[in-house]
Amino acid sequence: MAQDPPHIENHIKVSAALIIQGDRIFIAQRPPHKAHALYWEFPGGKTEPGESPEECLRREIWEELRLRVHVGDLFKHVHYHHKDHHIDLYAYWCSIEQGELELREHEACYWARVDELQCFQFTQADRQVVGCLEGFHRLPYLGTCH
Repeated sequence: MAQDPPHIENHIKVSAALIIQGDRIFIAQRPPHKAHALYWEFPGGKTEPGESPEECLRREIWEELRLRVHVGDLFKHVHYHHKDHHIDLYAYWCSIEQGELELREHEACYWARVDELQCFQFTQADRQVVGCLEGFHRLPYLGTCH
């Protein structure tokens, strides 16, 4: 008889912004002093108690990049199980409404074409999103971007 998987106490809910500008998508490199140092990711962060994934993205993108974003439709919800935690990542299509990009948290950033994404070392959860994006020949049009 198969055993149930062990209960994982550390459940993390994360929102990620798929910021689109023309045929490019924004990616950012994690800082060297944080977990998964220098890996690439779609920016965002942990959802605070009582906060929706969309509210989380607006807050996190402002805090990390000094950009105001329009959060559009949910693109993908991925689950990632690690030995000591479980991540639920919600990736949303986003567009820039206003602001001047300022890297306040990340080491670097890049506006990548979808066919370039496999060239970057992403975190495990973000890698699942990249896999779903690879089938896109054209990114969605989200209106006028800054």
